[in-house]
Amino acid sequence: MELIIIGLIAAGVRLSISIAYAALGEMVGQRAGVMNVGLEGIMLFSAFISAWIAVVSGSPWIGLMAAVLGGVLLGAVHALFSITLGANQIVSGLALVVLGGGLSGFGYRLTIGSSPVSIPYFHQVEFGPLSDIPILGPIVFGHNILVYIAIALAFLLYYLMPRTSLGLALRAAGENPAAADAAGLRVNALRFGAVVFGGAMAGMGGAFLVLGQVHAFVEGMVAGRGFIAIACVVFGGWHPLGVLLACMGFGLADALQIRLQTWYPGVPYQFFVMFPYVVALGTLVFFASRSIGPAALGEPFRSLRRYVKLR
Repeated sequence: MELIIIGLIAAGVRLSISIAYAALGEMVGQRAGVMNVGLEGIMLFSAFISAWIAVVSGSPWIGLMAAVLGGVLLGAVHALFSITLGANQIVSGLALVVLGGGLSGFGYRLTIGSSPVSIPYFHQVEFGPLSDIPILGPIVFGHNILVYIAIALAFLLYYLMPRTSLGLALRAAGENPAAADAAGLRVNALRFGAVVFGGAMAGMGGAFLVLGQVHAFVEGMVAGRGFIAIACVVFGGWHPLGVLLACMGFGLADALQIRLQTWYPGVPYQFFVMFPYVVALGTLVFFASRSIGPAALGEPFRSLRRYVKLR
């Protein structure tokens, strides 16, 4: 039983990381006042790009960088439409979901989908004797480098958001953009940068699925993780460590449903597969009315300073 629980927790940590990358990036964007519901499309597009470039280059690092660039590109598209052009953020995000799904499917069939390929991936980091420590060894020291980067990112954001001028400026842009603008901050530039950062992190999340978890690309493999990442931002209270813990909770739910399929083969597997999504839905229903997000989240902003200058 002990081995089963240790294996479940270790798998839960690993399965949470793709969601954690996307959720931490989305938290920064929402803190600045912009919601991106297109994470699903960005993750799927980046997953394909990481697989393709890793196969062509033979390096998972180059595949990872290509995925981040892909995420930056789609994040910039969302920022262009929702911030610069003032389009509805939800509509722009949903367009990204469709665009990412279409580009990944078409690109996959056009490139590596025609024949079986072996995708280079990130191997487990060697910690020597630390990996043999009972209980802690498999849970803490049994993962690849991308797992530790995600955890370090959460702690870095925990420090940056409330303690640095950049973090405070981003929060001001999401809480009271008019006051931030009057104080001399370039609100829309801050928002643009936050959304692009969120796209890059969603790209990391998509790449992790391919290069750090499954070691293969399958159409539609993101399977709702982008939407779960948004739920984790709400569940985590827009706090970096809270978001990370929420993602690990969903990772545990995902790991549990995989094991339940093995333990109860007589039950249709679809019943267990929907378990993490039911948890996500229940969490949103329960916490959405209790969590208080950034006051200006989802509201476009137009600076009045240039009109003042004209006078």
